[in-house]
Amino acid sequence: MWYFPLIPRLKRLYSSMAIAPHMRWYAENRRDPSILSHPSDGEAWKHFDRMHPKFSQDLGNVRLGLCADGFNLFGQYGKSYSCWPVILTPYNLPPSMCMKREFMFLIVLVPGPSNPKHKIDVFLQLLIDELCTLWTEGILTYDVSLKKNFMLKAVLMWTINDFPAYGMLSGWMNFGRLVCPICMERTKAFSLTHSHKVSYFDCHRQFLSLDHPFRRNEKAFFYVTILML
Repeated sequence: MWYFPLIPRLKRLYSSMAIAPHMRWYAENRRDPSILSHPSDGEAWKHFDRMHPKFSQDLGNVRLGLCADGFNLFGQYGKSYSCWPVILTPYNLPPSMCMKREFMFLIVLVPGPSNPKHKIDVFLQLLIDELCTLWTEGILTYDVSLKKNFMLKAVLMWTINDFPAYGMLSGWMNFGRLVCPICMERTKAFSLTHSHKVSYFDCHRQFLSLDHPFRRNEKAFFYVTILML
């Protein structure tokens, strides 16, 4: 594997006059509160601020998002190979900046020949150590825009991945009947009669609004039709 340290890259953001002033954009930029234009407008961000007011008082502290997934480098040639990149993005920046390539930090790169599966935590251990340091102790950093030192802290706000990668990163079993972390034992999944495979057909109507025309449409959405397949 290859590991590219996170802390020096975060400190480098505050050493550039072109970037450092934008690291407080999420708090200093006034926006329409009725429009969701940045993750800081969302309920998850506001809930974190309420739970950790001391962290939120320093506007220079960094909120991170982690993205991980695997892909086959040689899929077009029929070769089996799996490469897993892990990317971190600082969400302090405005939307026009944080989604640019230079602010999407490649932290971990796990080459094949197969995906890491349940051993992914071993490859992420160095990143976990750095994140723990940034959360508990902080790193002395010089902010060139304010011309002063401060203790830089960071938190991993969320992860972005598909469901198989979610199972690997969280340790959640993503196969079988009780795979949904929201529904759990309330799931309406069932086993097919002949193949005995688990089907989640017609499980989605429960999340529709009560006045939705499909909410009670059992004729068009009824699992007996799929049992005959």
